[in-house]
Amino acid sequence: MQPANGTHLLFLEGEGILFSESSQKIFHLNTIATYVWCLIEEKKSAREIVDNLQSTFSLSTTKADEYLRQTEQLFESMGILAGNQELPDEQNQEPPCDQNPHQYGDSDFIAERRYRLLSSSFAIRFTDLEQVSLIDPVLGQLTEENPDKPTVTIDIIKNEASEIGLYRDKMQQLVCSEPSKLAPLVKGLVWQTAVVAHSFFLDIHAGVVGDGQYCYLLPAAPGSGKSTLTAALVHSGLEYFSDEVALLDESNFHVQPVPLATCVKNTGIEALSPYYPELPLLTEHLRGDGKRVRYMPPIKSALPPSGISRPVGAIIFPKYAPDQQARISCINALEALQRLLEECLIVDTHLDLKTVIRLLNWIKKTPCYSLKFNNLDEAISEIKVIIQESKKGNSPTK
Repeated sequence: MQPANGTHLLFLEGEGILFSESSQKIFHLNTIATYVWCLIEEKKSAREIVDNLQSTFSLSTTKADEYLRQTEQLFESMGILAGNQELPDEQNQEPPCDQNPHQYGDSDFIAERRYRLLSSSFAIRFTDLEQVSLIDPVLGQLTEENPDKPTVTIDIIKNEASEIGLYRDKMQQLVCSEPSKLAPLVKGLVWQTAVVAHSFFLDIHAGVVGDGQYCYLLPAAPGSGKSTLTAALVHSGLEYFSDEVALLDESNFHVQPVPLATCVKNTGIEALSPYYPELPLLTEHLRGDGKRVRYMPPIKSALPPSGISRPVGAIIFPKYAPDQQARISCINALEALQRLLEECLIVDTHLDLKTVIRLLNWIKKTPCYSLKFNNLDEAISEIKVIIQESKKGNSPTK
């Protein structure tokens, strides 16, 4: 056995972390697998590895042989041995768009709105007023003052069959059958277009709030109560960065605001209505996954200054637990890294050894917590304590 080129063993919280540059993957190894990998790097033979396993872990020859065989199979499946390197997965890459532009004229449009998100300037053109009434409340907080020439034009066109087509720079991207489905598609198209055009390191599925000095990540899977908690925290006086996306900068791991309207499912209306009484009156939209949602524009005073970025003061992994009082607990860097990468949607940078080392060093110095809650006020109180601790230290270190 020999290590594949570009495979590096690192350590986090005393645990083995293996980085494969060829496959762009990071693996967590258990104690025996880490030990065997060290022996492979030292060019030990299979017999020598078995002898070392016996003496180090007090194993019988049979058990040491079995462990070595299982570990070798594991390394082969991971593609980290010479001769069986795994290449990056390209199956999820988007197919190229149809390169034949749709033919229509400027006279087809009755209104235009201008929005800015990250480094992209959008012109959205509408063919009827109903479209404006559905989209502008969702994107209104992104309205661009004194806009220059747009970098992207999105056209919303209803055809003779009453289908609504979405065109980006005259290339059809999406189509929907009814107005109630339009806003989620436009929001998603604007968001995805802006993210793809922007330079970042990691795209994490997370709520993000700020205190004027740091920002705080709330990474979680859908259905965890992340968006509801983010909106309640903003109501309590924190800045609103996003309810669903944290873009980590490669150079310093700072986060920029992506202040799209908060998406509230029907199941979250009751919990948030005490904070936002207008919520039940907002227009209901139908998402592609069948869920009915409302888009709540952020409080204007809660929006951070345009173009700023903030360091991460803490990472808090929230989970709504209906039968449990709010309880927050520290988690170590290894668990935090695993949970963070579970919510990573995009890695926009080719990983190399220096980048991975910086990622490990960053997660080691960032306070990380797990939060289970069934009451928003209690959850806010717990998080406010974490925020005060971060501000006292003047730096996000453990």
